[in-house]
Amino acid sequence: MSGRHVIVAGGSRGIGAACADWFRAAGERVTVLSRSGGVDLADPRAAAAAIARAEAEQGPVEVLVCTAGAARQAPLAELSAHALRAGMEAKYFTYVNAIMPALQSMARQGAGVVVNVIGAGGQVASVTHLPGGAANAALMLLTTGLGHAYGSRGVRVVGVNPGAVATERFEQMVQARATQAGTDPAQVRVELAKAFPSGQVPTPQEIAAVVAFLASDAASAVNGTILRVDGASNPVV
Repeated sequence: MSGRHVIVAGGSRGIGAACADWFRAAGERVTVLSRSGGVDLADPRAAAAAIARAEAEQGPVEVLVCTAGAARQAPLAELSAHALRAGMEAKYFTYVNAIMPALQSMARQGAGVVVNVIGAGGQVASVTHLPGGAANAALMLLTTGLGHAYGSRGVRVVGVNPGAVATERFEQMVQARATQAGTDPAQVRVELAKAFPSGQVPTPQEIAAVVAFLASDAASAVNGTILRVDGASNPVV
């Protein structure tokens, strides 16, 4: 076997698929875990079993990229305690269910990298994205804490915070904001693009390039931190 064993949780579409393609092109051994592939990462036992099966087939996991799970964006009228709980289940716990068994394996090896693709919604509150934003904020804290806790065991845990990205979820965000504002979706698309100084919404491939860097030895000193990759669309520190 050659290359590292990279597991991409949620790698069947969007940013996850772009990450899987990038690592394959680099000669890595890639395992994709996704609901469409029969893996329910919302179930901690199913997630742990999927990680164990991937390791039995392709060797110990050396890189875990988490992109699975996303909280649905919706207008404020649909916000409820149930929606907030569902947001945590869909994003936070889906990541946790993949991260924890992979971290234990990496700690036994004394090496490994976890890259969590989180989202700028954890830093910038949006009316239509409060369930997902709260889950993202929790993942940011977890990422920082796990990086600190596992650094002495040779494991790095880092995060990437994209803003809007040209994926299927971009269209869901457009529809939610259009409903909230009572405006035309086409106008929302224009306004979202204007938020980027370049005038262009980043592609999944651009996010994947940053993920690949953070997973590489070139980023060996980067641990327990969150890198904002949103094209300066959210001018926050």
